[in-house]
Amino acid sequence: MSARDAFGPNLRRIRIQRGVSLDTIARETKVPVELWDALEHNDFSHWPTGLLARSYIRDYARIIDLDPEQTVDEFCRWFPHGDRRALTIVREQAKIVGHTFESEGDVPPVGVDIDRRDPNAKRSNTPSPVLPIVNLFLRLRRALAGKA
Repeated sequence: MSARDAFGPNLRRIRIQRGVSLDTIARETKVPVELWDALEHNDFSHWPTGLLARSYIRDYARIIDLDPEQTVDEFCRWFPHGDRRALTIVREQAKIVGHTFESEGDVPPVGVDIDRRDPNAKRSNTPSPVLPIVNLFLRLRRALAGKA
């Protein structure tokens, strides 16, 4: 069995060894038992993606007393549901509405970090890298609203 195939079953084994039921996890997280059962069988067909999926994995790991960050990292390594690359999602949404999205790389550039508490901090004249993405979402919203 590959490490990817063993991800969910290993979590299940650890959960059972530590005496935690799926009902307990569902009650603490307010996530249906069926999703947790699917996780333990590596079935992510009904799972959310991105931030929400990572949050679910983090909560599960915390409840069964595993390192949440290490568990999330492993999940992201094996399954696309944990994808941390925002531009991948933006590109796919742009494709849906027929927009050509051109960008370098999979990770948006990082803005200039300044200490806002320091009155002598220098601000950059470079435009924020977030604005083009926000503008894209606004254009997508307008385009979708027009088709509804």
